[in-house]
Amino acid sequence: MSTIYITGHRNPDFDSIVSAYVYAHLKKHVDSDNQYVAVRCGNLNAQTRMIFEQLNLSPPTYLKDVRTRVSDVVTRNVPRLECTAPLQTAIAALDETGLSLLPVFDSNEDYKGTISSVEVSHFLIRETIGARPSYHFRIDNLSKVLPGKMFIRGKREEFSAPIMIGAMPFERSIQSISELKNQLPLFIVGLRKNLVEYAIKNDFPALILTGTNQKEIEESGIDFPAYEGSVYLSDVDTAETIRLLRFSTPIEGIIEKSVKILDESDEYNNAKKILAKSGFRGLPVFNDKKFTGIVSRGSFLEKPRKKLILVDHNEIEQSIPGAKEAEILEIIDHHRVGSVMSREPFSLYTKPVGCTCTIIRELYKQYGIAIPTDIAKLMLSAILSDTVLLKSPTTTTDDRNAVEALARYSDVDWQEWGNKMFSSGPRLADMDPLEVVLGDFKTYETDGIRFGIGQVEVQTFAGLESVTPPLNKALITTREDKVLDGIMLLITNITSEDSLLMLRGLNSIVESLPYEKTPIGVFNLPGILSRKKQLLPEILRAIVASRSSGI
Repeated sequence: MSTIYITGHRNPDFDSIVSAYVYAHLKKHVDSDNQYVAVRCGNLNAQTRMIFEQLNLSPPTYLKDVRTRVSDVVTRNVPRLECTAPLQTAIAALDETGLSLLPVFDSNEDYKGTISSVEVSHFLIRETIGARPSYHFRIDNLSKVLPGKMFIRGKREEFSAPIMIGAMPFERSIQSISELKNQLPLFIVGLRKNLVEYAIKNDFPALILTGTNQKEIEESGIDFPAYEGSVYLSDVDTAETIRLLRFSTPIEGIIEKSVKILDESDEYNNAKKILAKSGFRGLPVFNDKKFTGIVSRGSFLEKPRKKLILVDHNEIEQSIPGAKEAEILEIIDHHRVGSVMSREPFSLYTKPVGCTCTIIRELYKQYGIAIPTDIAKLMLSAILSDTVLLKSPTTTTDDRNAVEALARYSDVDWQEWGNKMFSSGPRLADMDPLEVVLGDFKTYETDGIRFGIGQVEVQTFAGLESVTPPLNKALITTREDKVLDGIMLLITNITSEDSLLMLRGLNSIVESLPYEKTPIGVFNLPGILSRKKQLLPEILRAIVASRSSGI
């Protein structure tokens, strides 16, 4: 099952948010083999929040981008090892899982490092060269690696000691022990009374007895109660006992502690470079300081791509960040089709209507899926918003038919519903100026000139003088943040069916605009409701005119 994200454009308006939400609802009903998730790549405007709250629905969740990240390639459900675990346990886990490394934690679940075949090899190589090695032993680990049983558990839980075998004559064995220079060994010996008593007398940290059993030991007459070390009875021969004992070493002294940690949010390409430069075969991955898995070199052989459906837009530049590297599956839009860069074919549903939800309503019909009441009200609200109560010149017969049908499904009078929707919205004076500018904002580029136009609907222009200064400041801030040559805000009065235009930058086009400037410094646009069909063509014409005149 693949996760497929459905998103509207940046700075999403109401239609963009609703289109993602309702199309995800439709896709879940027609394709149960995949998981469809409606997301948004911008903040909710006041109208969107209000309608979703009224309908008791949760709007799409915010998604920062769809770039490939470590979370997309991390290997999860990785076995964890404790610092005290014997080396044999680590080797078995590496072999069984086939993973390049495993994480190691202490008893408090604190991360301590990793272990891989590299650390295991270094350990085995170190013990074969130079002087007799000293091993770190943990009494609890003996039974985990060595067949047999504990005969006496001593007071020492952990200790370091070389391994010595009591296979030579007594005097020669004593001489070899004395050559250890004050190091007391872990002593492997059969039931040789003289050597065992010597080990007890000299307080060796532990004895491993081979080739004997508890009955023979009890009958030997050896005074074990005086011994403070541990006595373990091995069920295997001396050679095998030696081999296995080395692998009882706790891994805390072997692990690699300098491995760099990755976070699930790290971008794929950066993480790939970090791993390549690290020299390690893999790296641990965390999320919010909690271990979640590992990545290895194999994790970066092929870059996975997020799957994406675009609604209410079709240009990658207007889409969620990272869309360029995603796999575009579908586009549903009612705008002009721009340049869509895609490696694979995709389904395109486009129609010159006033709202994307009008197209989605037709898809519900096409698939034979009934529209629930809350979804119908949501779609109805989006169409009424995008077409300004069907008054916008972008309105088509399809939009009107959709509104009539959705109103029937919702059992509401669409005119009353629409008027209530607009009248209950917040006043400009009560809104954050930046939210007003960016709530429904689109950028354009022509002939090397980049500009943006925001739009907000109101029911009256009363009190506009008081909000003009903060709105101008918000326009200036947004223009600087987005590096635009010019920026505009179209304030549309849905009652009088005209608009006012605020403009910052693009001074060269002012003389070419067919609009009168009011005393408060804004342009009067009688009869203008549509940014796309009425305002944008005039702005583009004015830019061309200013270029032609050399202004």
